[in-house]
Amino acid sequence: MRNAIPRLSTAAGGALLVLGTAQAAPAPQLSMSLGLSSTATVTAAAVQDDPLVGFIAEALANNASLGAQNQSVNARFEALREARAQRLPQLDLKARYTVADGGRTIDFPAGDLLNPVYTTLNQLTGTQNFPQIQNQSIDLLREKEQDTRLSLTAPLFAPALDNAIDARQSLYQSETAAREALARTLVRDVKQAAYALAQARAGIMILESSERTLSENVRVAQSLLDAGKATRDRRLRADAERLAVVQRLDLARAQAQQAQRYLNFLRGQPLDTPVELPPAEGRIADAAAATRSRPELRQIEHAVDAAEAKRRAARAGRWPTLALGADYGIEGERYNFDRDHDFSLASLVLNWSVFDFGLRRAQQAQAAAETASLKAQREDLRQKLAMAEQAAREDLAVALRAVDSASARQDAADESFRISSRKRDAGQLSQVEFFDAERAQTDARLNLVIARQAALSRAAELEYATAAYPLPAQHLAE
Repeated sequence: MRNAIPRLSTAAGGALLVLGTAQAAPAPQLSMSLGLSSTATVTAAAVQDDPLVGFIAEALANNASLGAQNQSVNARFEALREARAQRLPQLDLKARYTVADGGRTIDFPAGDLLNPVYTTLNQLTGTQNFPQIQNQSIDLLREKEQDTRLSLTAPLFAPALDNAIDARQSLYQSETAAREALARTLVRDVKQAAYALAQARAGIMILESSERTLSENVRVAQSLLDAGKATRDRRLRADAERLAVVQRLDLARAQAQQAQRYLNFLRGQPLDTPVELPPAEGRIADAAAATRSRPELRQIEHAVDAAEAKRRAARAGRWPTLALGADYGIEGERYNFDRDHDFSLASLVLNWSVFDFGLRRAQQAQAAAETASLKAQREDLRQKLAMAEQAAREDLAVALRAVDSASARQDAADESFRISSRKRDAGQLSQVEFFDAERAQTDARLNLVIARQAALSRAAELEYATAAYPLPAQHLAE
């Protein structure tokens, strides 16, 4: 795999940080790019030109945190559907079959009332046409009974339900804005992690180049010592300088492995998955052209709307509710489907809470306090986001100037080392001066790598601060 560091070039209309590919060279190049243009517009083509678009797509599809946030959005959507369903009619099938034994009875003295009359009639007619009857005891509970019905209920006037739907709608929109905020944070983190990995690999190449140079210097010092033209301290000093670079190289390799694992973590890939940094060059438009507001601000604005809806719902509790109820079914000791056993009922149900000992007033006061708190948080967040955007622009401008300075420093260090090498070969330069020149060159190259990575990272931060990256539609807040 090619390892490199970024190189800076300038283009009309804005600065362009180009990270091209190159083999090991005096100043290796990195295989990625990021362009900044003050007049361009964010387009899908610009995103396609972004060499990190593949990593970003993987992160948006596989990141565990974003997956959890997606489920939170789904839960809010289902809660909204539940609130809407409560505003619609509901049809229920209800069936009851009862077996009873004992219980209260109604005693009816039928014999005591009718038997004297029947006796008199039999005497008058000389017949027994009117028999004697017993007193009756009627069970209040039937021994067997069934009641099967379809029940339709529909709210006709329920203002609290309407406000509950508005609250659920706002909470759902707030959750989708939170998902967009997390997705944009993930995009920024993926870019910065990729730039950090590129920086670590570029640093490894620089230190490897330095180690090769110092190894050659050790070989020259040993040759001079063997020829009797130098003392042993020259050989020891050369070896000490090489070992110092070896120590830094070992640390750089460990940092590269850590950066690779972190990038894989963001992408939702196994941590030890090899990472091939993309070689394509492209441009990303300046965040100044973004038209979307920060999702964090929209998130809290929807939360304010939800609190307002809760307050309206509490106030609506003063009003009565009116509902329609209708039943149709059959009842009796057996299931008989005929007009002698079916029944139908229709009702209008009015419910008006006349006095609640301050319950609604407390609910309204609570909702009003929550609304005022969220509005204060919204204003505080708006100011913080404005400051963060301004700071991101200033940091990027400073980082770009630092790249220019670091590039000029490297050019000077490279030329100084080239001259020092020629003097050393001609025996006109002391070993200490050569080491100083080599160390200055290595530090200048590493400083340029750090400066360029910082500029790329600041560009990603500005893109995040202005919500400029065009996310896929499924990750955008409605």
